[in-house]
Amino acid sequence: MSHYNVLEEPWIPVIDLDGKRKMLGIMDTLAQAHQIKEISDTVPSYEYGVFRFLCAFLMDVYRPEEWGSIQDLYDRKSFDMGTIQDYIECCKKEGVSFDLFDKKRPFLQTAYNEEYDKNLVSVAALNIAMPSGNNHIHFEHRKEQEQSMTYEEAARGLCALNLFCTAGAQGYPSTINGAPPIYFVYEGANLFESLVYSMVAVEEGGEISYDVPPVIWRNLSDVIPKQTETSISVLYGMLYPCRRVLLYPEEDGTVKKIYLCQGKNFVAYDSWKDPHVSYLYSDKGRSSLKPTMEKEPWRNITTIFSDDVTAPVFIHRVLNENLVDEVFVTAYSIVTNQASYLDMQKSHLKMPRSIAMNETKRDRVQEIIKAVEEMNHALGKSINGCFIAVQQDKSNKVNHRIVSDVQSKFLQQCRDYILQEVFNEMAIVLEKDASACTDKFLDKLGKDCISLFDMVADSFFSSSRELRERQKMRGLLSYKISQARKEEKNE
Repeated sequence: MSHYNVLEEPWIPVIDLDGKRKMLGIMDTLAQAHQIKEISDTVPSYEYGVFRFLCAFLMDVYRPEEWGSIQDLYDRKSFDMGTIQDYIECCKKEGVSFDLFDKKRPFLQTAYNEEYDKNLVSVAALNIAMPSGNNHIHFEHRKEQEQSMTYEEAARGLCALNLFCTAGAQGYPSTINGAPPIYFVYEGANLFESLVYSMVAVEEGGEISYDVPPVIWRNLSDVIPKQTETSISVLYGMLYPCRRVLLYPEEDGTVKKIYLCQGKNFVAYDSWKDPHVSYLYSDKGRSSLKPTMEKEPWRNITTIFSDDVTAPVFIHRVLNENLVDEVFVTAYSIVTNQASYLDMQKSHLKMPRSIAMNETKRDRVQEIIKAVEEMNHALGKSINGCFIAVQQDKSNKVNHRIVSDVQSKFLQQCRDYILQEVFNEMAIVLEKDASACTDKFLDKLGKDCISLFDMVADSFFSSSRELRERQKMRGLLSYKISQARKEEKNE
């Protein structure tokens, strides 16, 4: 019979403050958290899944009543392993097992039940980078039936499974947040700081219970496929079981198959506010911020870094309690289309507190981003217009790729400029001078847009006829850029 104790076995990949990579168990990770820079996995969903698991684990250990309790823990600079060991002993007395292959209570899984666990599927279902079901082979090029995982990989996959589920056929529910949202975590100087400031206190949980029902590994209720639920707790919601899963270990020490089917179906979305998620509000109500192929998270930065209800709970706290001068976060997301996975995204974002807490400065930043989006749209239309006008012997796919590459380059340039130069200057400028700074920033970005158009035009349009069309489209682009600047100036 296989055994794998997640407390002691090395399954969490980390990078320490000296840049050295290590693989640690739960206990060593927490004991050394103040000496670890970050959790680092080649699969972003695994990385966030493990972080969120550790965050929920610590929230259950410490049960901070208010944000001041979290600050007290932060001020200690490291975790008290005696407190954590006491918690583990308490869990064991309740019958909790930290063994992946325990017969009665396998960790982060459900014990075998012949009524529900009838079909074995590929372990690839634990990793969206592997081909399985509707997931096309665009991350990993081995076939589904060829996939296998080590025990440590499978442990990380279990942490991520229920966070990035899509709604599928045959009644498969999506996550507790509906379609997978963008998740955010605090980015501190070390893993200890990141985990502590990403925790949520009892008073920050809103109207829902903090621990009834209890966190998943202390929860005795079975995961019944398609069972509808309307009540939730903060701790249970952190790793809500929308899939029923059980690893099936091989004799060679790997996992190739798992039992996997529908899990619980949480339907009271309005009652759940995820502590690591940003929200949008409209006349139709509240919705979590979702990732798209067309819009990277940084373009929603004024929603994410805000002193109001749109920000994740921990960002709202860090800003309002004046805990840091500049807030850094890591964003994790997976773009989905119904039951298919399209893209994995991980990005690092930041904003000075002096901007996030000032509505005027936030508005000016949003104006810049909106203008950038309009410039980028005009850039694409102008380049594409040149190709159409001169009827160059290129396929539409080639033209589309050229246009898409240029637009991506422009947006990347804008992102770097806004997060560095714009933020650095906007952070210290007086509120009354923010509009003048905005005009200067937009002038620079408009010139960058024209320069990228010229770069492409120099490469593809050189005959006299092509030059005429190029000049016409350049003039149209300049007009659109000026219009974008005027619109933002008038708002």
